[in-house]
Amino acid sequence: MEVSLTPQEIHLAAMHGLTRRIDKHKGLRGDRIQKERSTWDNEIEGACAELAWCKARGIYWAGVADIRSKDNREVEIRWTKHEHGGLIVYPHDKDESIFVLAKGFAPDFRFVGWLTGARGKELGEKTAFGYLVPEDKLNSM
Repeated sequence: MEVSLTPQEIHLAAMHGLTRRIDKHKGLRGDRIQKERSTWDNEIEGACAELAWCKARGIYWAGVADIRSKDNREVEIRWTKHEHGGLIVYPHDKDESIFVLAKGFAPDFRFVGWLTGARGKELGEKTAFGYLVPEDKLNSM
């Protein structure tokens, strides 16, 4: 499934991504342990991917207004900047939650697969930051 954002949608998501990063600098939000340092780009592109998913599904995206909720009340969107990257499931992620892997960069995103938290912990390669599940082990969209 592929989705393109408009410049206005990118602007909206980017503002939410900036707010997330600033909240981390203020100590109001923790940073996940990852293979590489999380950057402003990670926050912005991740927020754009979340908005793209909601756009495709025809549902409202709350962004930072509802930061502790699932990204759109039904699934968690996990974005990777790596073309051959996989989906990360963290040890604290709920087993029953559904995770969708997004790839691409604004304005264009692809949703390549999904799985539950339990399945991700089962199929993923254990790393220092969680379980990394290759794209070919995900359920198709």
